[in-house]
Amino acid sequence: MPSAASTPAATSNNSADYMETSQNAALGVASIRGVKACKATSRWLLTVAYVIEAVVLLFLLVLSLVSTCTFLKRNPDEPDPKSGLPGWAEYFDFHFGMPSFALIIGIVLLFGMVLLLAQFVARVKRGHLLAFILATVTVLQIVWIAALELTTYNYADSMSLIDGATALLYGEPQQYAPDFCQLHAADKLCAERPSNLPLAFNYFSYYPFQTGPMLWFVFAGGIFGSSNIIAFQVLNAFAVAGLVAALWWLGNLYGFDDSGRASFAALILSCAPLMMFAAFVYPNAVGFSITVAGIALIAQAFRTKHAWSSALVMMCGFLICGIGIIFKSTFVILLLAALIAIILVILRNRRWWQGILALGCLYGANLLTKVPLVVIERITGQRFGQGMPMLSWIALGLNSPEKGTSGWWTGLALDTFNKAGGDYAIQYDLAKEFVAQRLRFFGEHPDHTWRFFMEKLASEWSEPSFMTGYYSGAGNSVHNFSGLPRWLLTGESGMHFTAFENMMQSLVYLLALVGIIATAIAIFRRRCKKSNLHTGLDEDAQVFVRAFLCAAFLGGFICYLFWEAKGIYTLPFYLLLMPQAAYGAQTALRWVKRLRVRNVK
Repeated sequence: MPSAASTPAATSNNSADYMETSQNAALGVASIRGVKACKATSRWLLTVAYVIEAVVLLFLLVLSLVSTCTFLKRNPDEPDPKSGLPGWAEYFDFHFGMPSFALIIGIVLLFGMVLLLAQFVARVKRGHLLAFILATVTVLQIVWIAALELTTYNYADSMSLIDGATALLYGEPQQYAPDFCQLHAADKLCAERPSNLPLAFNYFSYYPFQTGPMLWFVFAGGIFGSSNIIAFQVLNAFAVAGLVAALWWLGNLYGFDDSGRASFAALILSCAPLMMFAAFVYPNAVGFSITVAGIALIAQAFRTKHAWSSALVMMCGFLICGIGIIFKSTFVILLLAALIAIILVILRNRRWWQGILALGCLYGANLLTKVPLVVIERITGQRFGQGMPMLSWIALGLNSPEKGTSGWWTGLALDTFNKAGGDYAIQYDLAKEFVAQRLRFFGEHPDHTWRFFMEKLASEWSEPSFMTGYYSGAGNSVHNFSGLPRWLLTGESGMHFTAFENMMQSLVYLLALVGIIATAIAIFRRRCKKSNLHTGLDEDAQVFVRAFLCAAFLGGFICYLFWEAKGIYTLPFYLLLMPQAAYGAQTALRWVKRLRVRNVK
């Protein structure tokens, strides 16, 4: 009698089990292959991005070595009678030429000084190091603000925002009426109004997105008074300190060890534009600090194991980023860079819901930036329209004025607005036609194209102070900028200070280049493993931070290649290089230690 195992039914069951096992094995192999393919794609995309950033950094390094831009005076013979400072305008003296031997030696010596400072900072206990950095950064900024002693600020946009905020704080929304000064011509407010200060209605019709920055002036003015310039700068100083804390957090996720943290501290404390950033009476520093803090929180979401906790942290991060972008709309570049970084991370961890959530959060953050305009229009009872199209700023960035610097502000956008009667579609068509003409001209005149972009890029990336010195003197001082401001901004001592900033700028580009090359090599060799992370941080968070810093810097460089030029616009993206530069210093120190070991052997 045959056994049960040999019956047809049993044989059929065994065959089915075998086929199911084989199918599961095949599916498992396919799944493993899919995971490996996704990780390989993410790794190669990151490597390509790092190579592109390395090329850009090499270009900026060479540019900073062969060129230095300094601001020209409005009157070459006399200083500004009100401030006693040179009376700078947004015109440059371009110094092009091969780098001098003194410059190269100076950069080498400065690198040695940074390493010595890092050794000094390294003596501070790790738990106290961040507090030491933040305290020092805050004190240095407060010293600079106190030395300036500004009572008024003459930057045109700041004046308009203060004017609009003051009207709201005093409960006078009627000042936003388009015919306010026609109806109240004899009013003291209109009679004493500066000729270059447009009515609030006109200003926000040009730039409706400026309602967001104005809310910061309303906030600061409501606490300290709308004309309290020093209080506004002090708030900026605390924002910059918060920015340093966020960059420190991102640097630790990037892969700092103790020498990397010490190098970061040395680079931050040696960065003069960072210490003078707070003097700019505008919410750039605040918006940048808040946005980078949001990015740091998004990075934290990838360290959270539970899905709901990770989703909540990510949403909070995007919410904070949206608030930051309210105060400076062009920082949307950082959000787009974060989205790119998230895509590269989910290719590795295959948590696809994070990508879907990120897209939704990005849309929500964009909606949040529209809230200030709606609020101000409701309070004032006015409709400011759509303002100028983004293409108008690209037209500005491609314009070559007869008097002025390539790509910098002219009245072109305002002329287009007035010519179109404020009609958005007509403005877009006029700007599109102008951009097309410029591109054709660039194609037909390669020599002009080369000079144009070299001057524009040099004015953005090779002006050592990134306009922080310029904006520090854009107002009236109690003691006419005597003491420290005069010593740092004028005369022979001012030239030495500019030389220091110039060498420091080149050094940051060099160290960031070393850092990005080291990162690319590590990725290529598949060394980005948890065992190689000195801080024991999650690999997904590290990939996010590295991808974000790379994408954000490239995004800023590409944007301001075509956008309206200003050194103060490119400063945030220069500051984003600090973690990579510190990582480069960490790598250089590691190489030095290896050479010492080999020499000893």
